[in-house]
Amino acid sequence: MRGGAALSFVQGLPASVHASLLVFGQQGNNSEGGKAKSCSAIDIVAPMSIDRGGFRTALGQVRAVGWTPLAAALDRAETLLSASSVPGEQIIYVVSDGEETCDGDPVAAAARINQGRTRAIVNVVGFQLPAGEAAKLAAVARGGGGSFANFSNEAELARFDAQVRESIRQTNNEVATSIATTDNDVATSIAIIDAETCIGILATNEDVAMSIDLTHREVAGKPVAFKESAEALLKAGHDAMRARLEAYHARLSAAEAAAKKGIDAAAKVAR
Repeated sequence: MRGGAALSFVQGLPASVHASLLVFGQQGNNSEGGKAKSCSAIDIVAPMSIDRGGFRTALGQVRAVGWTPLAAALDRAETLLSASSVPGEQIIYVVSDGEETCDGDPVAAAARINQGRTRAIVNVVGFQLPAGEAAKLAAVARGGGGSFANFSNEAELARFDAQVRESIRQTNNEVATSIATTDNDVATSIAIIDAETCIGILATNEDVAMSIDLTHREVAGKPVAFKESAEALLKAGHDAMRARLEAYHARLSAAEAAAKKGIDAAAKVAR
Protein backbone atom coordinates (compact mmCIF):
# COMPACT_ATOMS: atom_id res chain seq x y z
CA MET A 1 0.00 0.00 0.00
CA ARG A 2 1.16 3.52 -0.57
CA GLY A 3 2.20 5.49 2.46
CA GLY A 4 -1.00 7.34 3.28
CA ALA A 5 -3.25 4.41 2.46
CA ALA A 6 -1.12 1.97 4.45
CA LEU A 7 -1.15 4.26 7.48
CA SER A 8 -4.91 4.73 7.24
CA PHE A 9 -5.34 0.99 6.98
CA VAL A 10 -3.25 0.20 10.07
CA GLN A 11 -4.80 2.99 12.16
CA GLY A 12 -8.23 1.62 11.31
CA LEU A 13 -7.46 -1.82 12.73
CA PRO A 14 -8.95 -2.85 16.10
CA ALA A 15 -6.78 -1.56 18.96
CA SER A 16 -5.99 -5.11 20.09
CA VAL A 17 -4.52 -6.13 16.72
CA HIS A 18 -0.72 -6.26 16.61
CA ALA A 19 0.96 -5.04 13.43
CA SER A 20 4.51 -4.94 12.13
CA LEU A 21 6.14 -3.36 9.10
CA LEU A 22 8.81 -5.23 7.14
CA VAL A 23 10.49 -3.78 4.05
CA PHE A 24 12.48 -5.68 1.45
CA GLY A 25 14.85 -4.84 -1.37
CA GLN A 26 15.16 -1.22 -0.26
CA GLN A 27 18.96 -1.07 -0.38
CA GLY A 28 21.34 -1.19 -3.30
CA ASN A 29 19.81 -0.23 -6.64
CA ASN A 30 18.10 -1.71 -9.67
CA SER A 31 21.34 -2.53 -11.47
CA GLU A 32 23.04 -5.95 -11.55
CA GLY A 33 25.78 -4.46 -9.38
CA GLY A 34 23.26 -3.59 -6.70
CA LYS A 35 21.32 -6.87 -6.87
CA ALA A 36 23.15 -8.80 -4.13
CA LYS A 37 22.79 -5.98 -1.61
CA SER A 38 19.18 -5.34 -2.52
CA CYS A 39 18.14 -9.01 -2.42
CA SER A 40 19.61 -9.43 1.06
CA ALA A 41 17.99 -6.26 2.43
CA ILE A 42 15.02 -7.37 4.52
CA ASP A 43 14.43 -5.21 7.57
CA ILE A 44 11.82 -5.01 10.30
CA VAL A 45 11.35 -1.26 10.58
CA ALA A 46 8.39 -1.47 12.99
CA PRO A 47 8.36 -4.43 15.41
CA MET A 48 5.16 -6.30 16.18
CA SER A 49 3.13 -4.03 18.45
CA ILE A 50 -0.22 -2.33 19.00
CA ASP A 51 1.65 1.01 18.93
CA ARG A 52 0.56 2.80 15.77
CA GLY A 53 2.95 5.69 16.39
CA GLY A 54 6.01 3.55 15.72
CA PHE A 55 4.42 2.21 12.57
CA ARG A 56 3.69 5.75 11.36
CA THR A 57 7.29 6.83 11.89
CA ALA A 58 8.70 3.76 10.16
CA LEU A 59 6.36 4.08 7.21
CA GLY A 60 7.61 7.59 6.52
CA GLN A 61 11.13 6.22 6.02
CA VAL A 62 10.25 3.59 3.41
CA ARG A 63 11.57 4.16 -0.10
CA ALA A 64 10.68 1.97 -3.09
CA VAL A 65 14.05 1.10 -4.66
CA GLY A 66 16.00 -2.02 -5.57
CA TRP A 67 15.14 -5.61 -6.42
CA THR A 68 12.30 -7.78 -5.08
CA PRO A 69 13.27 -10.62 -2.68
CA LEU A 70 9.65 -11.61 -2.15
CA ALA A 71 10.25 -15.21 -1.01
CA ALA A 72 12.94 -14.19 1.46
CA ALA A 73 10.68 -11.43 2.80
CA LEU A 74 7.90 -13.95 3.38
CA ASP A 75 10.35 -16.21 5.20
CA ARG A 76 11.30 -13.33 7.48
CA ALA A 77 7.67 -12.34 8.01
CA GLU A 78 6.89 -15.88 9.13
CA THR A 79 9.38 -15.53 12.00
CA LEU A 80 7.31 -12.64 13.40
CA LEU A 81 4.22 -14.80 13.76
CA SER A 82 3.24 -17.22 16.51
CA ALA A 83 2.13 -20.79 16.00
CA SER A 84 -1.65 -20.94 15.64
CA SER A 85 -4.33 -23.58 15.22
CA VAL A 86 -6.80 -21.00 13.92
CA PRO A 87 -6.57 -20.46 10.14
CA GLY A 88 -6.60 -16.76 9.31
CA GLU A 89 -5.98 -15.54 12.85
CA GLN A 90 -2.78 -14.01 11.47
CA ILE A 91 -2.51 -12.19 8.16
CA ILE A 92 0.38 -11.02 6.00
CA TYR A 93 -0.15 -8.24 3.46
CA VAL A 94 2.49 -8.14 0.76
CA VAL A 95 2.73 -4.86 -1.13
CA SER A 96 4.91 -5.11 -4.22
CA ASP A 97 5.49 -3.21 -7.42
CA GLY A 98 6.55 -6.36 -9.23
CA GLU A 99 7.27 -10.08 -9.22
CA GLU A 100 10.10 -11.97 -7.45
CA THR A 101 13.47 -10.93 -8.93
CA CYS A 102 15.90 -12.52 -6.45
CA ASP A 103 15.55 -16.15 -7.58
CA GLY A 104 13.29 -17.22 -4.72
CA ASP A 105 10.04 -19.20 -4.78
CA PRO A 106 7.40 -16.99 -3.14
CA VAL A 107 4.53 -19.35 -4.02
CA ALA A 108 6.15 -22.16 -2.00
CA ALA A 109 6.95 -19.75 0.84
CA ALA A 110 3.36 -18.50 0.98
CA ALA A 111 1.97 -22.05 0.94
CA ARG A 112 4.27 -23.10 3.79
CA ILE A 113 3.19 -20.13 5.88
CA ASN A 114 -0.48 -20.82 5.23
CA GLN A 115 -0.34 -24.57 5.81
CA GLY A 116 2.36 -24.72 8.48
CA ARG A 117 2.64 -23.73 12.12
CA THR A 118 1.28 -20.18 11.71
CA ARG A 119 -1.77 -20.99 9.54
CA ALA A 120 -1.46 -17.37 8.37
CA ILE A 121 -3.17 -15.99 5.27
CA VAL A 122 -0.97 -14.25 2.70
CA ASN A 123 -2.65 -11.45 0.72
CA VAL A 124 -0.86 -9.59 -2.07
CA VAL A 125 -1.42 -6.01 -3.24
CA GLY A 126 0.03 -4.53 -6.42
CA PHE A 127 -0.24 -1.24 -8.29
CA GLN A 128 -0.71 -0.97 -12.05
CA LEU A 129 1.11 -4.24 -12.68
CA PRO A 130 1.26 -5.67 -16.20
CA ALA A 131 -0.72 -8.86 -16.77
CA GLY A 132 2.27 -11.23 -16.57
CA GLU A 133 3.54 -9.90 -13.24
CA ALA A 134 0.03 -9.66 -11.85
CA ALA A 135 -0.53 -13.35 -12.65
CA LYS A 136 2.62 -14.35 -10.77
CA LEU A 137 1.69 -12.34 -7.71
CA ALA A 138 -1.84 -13.75 -7.83
CA ALA A 139 -0.27 -17.22 -7.66
CA VAL A 140 1.56 -16.19 -4.49
CA ALA A 141 -1.71 -15.10 -2.92
CA ARG A 142 -3.41 -18.36 -3.90
CA GLY A 143 -0.54 -20.33 -2.39
CA GLY A 144 -1.00 -18.37 0.83
CA GLY A 145 -4.75 -18.93 0.95
CA GLY A 146 -5.35 -15.23 0.40
CA SER A 147 -6.44 -12.78 -2.26
CA PHE A 148 -4.69 -10.65 -4.86
CA ALA A 149 -5.59 -7.09 -5.79
CA ASN A 150 -4.00 -5.01 -8.54
CA PHE A 151 -5.06 -1.38 -8.20
CA SER A 152 -4.99 1.24 -10.89
CA ASN A 153 -5.83 4.24 -8.69
CA GLU A 154 -6.19 5.45 -5.10
CA ALA A 155 -10.00 5.16 -5.12
CA GLU A 156 -9.79 1.42 -5.72
CA LEU A 157 -7.26 1.13 -2.93
CA ALA A 158 -9.51 3.06 -0.54
CA ARG A 159 -12.41 0.67 -1.22
CA PHE A 160 -10.14 -2.32 -0.67
CA ASP A 161 -8.85 -0.75 2.55
CA ALA A 162 -12.39 -0.49 3.94
CA GLN A 163 -13.26 -4.06 2.95
CA VAL A 164 -10.12 -5.49 4.55
CA ARG A 165 -10.57 -3.59 7.81
CA GLU A 166 -14.13 -4.86 8.07
CA SER A 167 -12.98 -8.40 7.40
CA ILE A 168 -10.32 -8.15 10.12
CA ARG A 169 -12.84 -6.67 12.54
CA GLN A 170 -15.17 -9.59 11.99
CA THR A 171 -12.35 -12.12 12.34
CA ASN A 172 -11.16 -10.43 15.51
CA ASN A 173 -14.70 -10.61 16.87
CA GLU A 174 -14.99 -14.31 16.03
CA VAL A 175 -11.68 -15.10 17.74
CA ALA A 176 -12.69 -13.13 20.84
CA THR A 177 -16.04 -14.94 20.93
CA SER A 178 -14.32 -18.31 20.66
CA ILE A 179 -11.91 -17.44 23.48
CA ALA A 180 -14.71 -16.19 25.74
CA THR A 181 -16.77 -19.33 25.13
CA THR A 182 -13.77 -21.58 25.79
CA ASP A 183 -12.86 -19.71 28.98
CA ASN A 184 -16.46 -20.08 30.17
CA ASP A 185 -16.46 -23.82 29.42
CA VAL A 186 -13.12 -24.35 31.16
CA ALA A 187 -14.14 -22.37 34.26
CA THR A 188 -17.35 -24.40 34.56
CA SER A 189 -15.52 -27.70 34.13
CA ILE A 190 -12.91 -26.75 36.73
CA ALA A 191 -15.59 -25.73 39.25
CA ILE A 192 -17.48 -29.01 38.77
CA ILE A 193 -14.32 -31.13 39.00
CA ASP A 194 -13.23 -29.28 42.14
CA ALA A 195 -16.63 -29.90 43.79
CA GLU A 196 -16.65 -33.58 42.79
CA THR A 197 -13.11 -34.03 44.07
CA CYS A 198 -13.90 -32.32 47.38
CA ILE A 199 -17.02 -34.41 48.03
CA GLY A 200 -15.26 -37.59 46.92
CA ILE A 201 -12.38 -37.00 49.34
CA LEU A 202 -14.73 -36.05 52.18
CA ALA A 203 -16.90 -39.14 51.71
CA THR A 204 -13.89 -41.44 51.46
CA ASN A 205 -12.28 -39.99 54.58
CA GLU A 206 -15.49 -40.39 56.57
CA ASP A 207 -15.95 -43.97 55.36
CA VAL A 208 -12.38 -44.83 56.29
CA ALA A 209 -12.64 -43.13 59.70
CA MET A 210 -15.83 -44.98 60.61
CA SER A 211 -14.46 -48.30 59.38
CA ILE A 212 -11.29 -47.87 61.46
CA ASP A 213 -13.27 -46.90 64.54
CA LEU A 214 -15.66 -49.85 64.28
CA THR A 215 -12.80 -52.26 63.56
CA HIS A 216 -10.87 -51.06 66.63
CA ARG A 217 -13.97 -51.55 68.79
CA GLU A 218 -14.50 -55.07 67.49
CA VAL A 219 -10.83 -56.01 67.96
CA ALA A 220 -11.01 -54.67 71.52
CA GLY A 221 -14.04 -56.82 72.20
CA LYS A 222 -16.35 -53.84 72.34
CA PRO A 223 -18.63 -54.22 69.34
CA VAL A 224 -21.27 -51.53 69.01
CA ALA A 225 -24.93 -52.26 68.61
CA PHE A 226 -25.47 -49.18 66.46
CA LYS A 227 -23.02 -50.23 63.71
CA GLU A 228 -25.66 -50.70 61.04
CA SER A 229 -27.47 -47.51 62.05
CA ALA A 230 -24.22 -45.52 61.97
CA GLU A 231 -23.32 -46.87 58.53
CA ALA A 232 -26.84 -46.10 57.27
CA LEU A 233 -26.68 -42.54 58.61
CA LEU A 234 -23.28 -42.00 57.01
CA LYS A 235 -24.54 -43.31 53.67
CA ALA A 236 -27.58 -41.05 53.88
CA GLY A 237 -25.34 -38.07 54.55
CA HIS A 238 -23.13 -38.95 51.56
CA ASP A 239 -26.18 -39.43 49.33
CA ALA A 240 -27.41 -35.97 50.36
CA MET A 241 -24.00 -34.45 49.50
CA ARG A 242 -24.04 -36.12 46.10
CA ALA A 243 -27.57 -34.82 45.48
CA ARG A 244 -26.37 -31.31 46.29
CA LEU A 245 -23.44 -31.86 43.94
CA GLU A 246 -25.81 -32.83 41.12
CA ALA A 247 -27.91 -29.72 41.80
CA TYR A 248 -24.73 -27.59 41.80
CA HIS A 249 -23.67 -29.22 38.53
CA ALA A 250 -27.06 -28.42 37.00
CA ARG A 251 -26.90 -24.78 38.14
CA LEU A 252 -23.41 -24.33 36.69
CA SER A 253 -24.39 -25.97 33.40
CA ALA A 254 -27.43 -23.69 33.14
CA ALA A 255 -25.29 -20.64 33.93
CA GLU A 256 -22.75 -21.74 31.31
CA ALA A 257 -25.47 -22.12 28.68
CA ALA A 258 -26.89 -18.69 29.56
CA ALA A 259 -23.43 -17.12 29.35
CA LYS A 260 -22.86 -18.70 25.94
CA LYS A 261 -26.16 -17.27 24.71
CA GLY A 262 -25.06 -13.87 25.94
CA ILE A 263 -21.68 -14.19 24.20
CA ASP A 264 -23.33 -15.30 20.96
CA ALA A 265 -25.86 -12.43 21.16
CA ALA A 266 -23.07 -9.90 21.72
CA ALA A 267 -21.14 -11.35 18.78
CA LYS A 268 -24.17 -10.96 16.49
CA VAL A 269 -24.53 -7.31 17.51
CA ALA A 270 -20.82 -6.74 16.89
CA ARG A 271 -21.11 -8.16 13.39
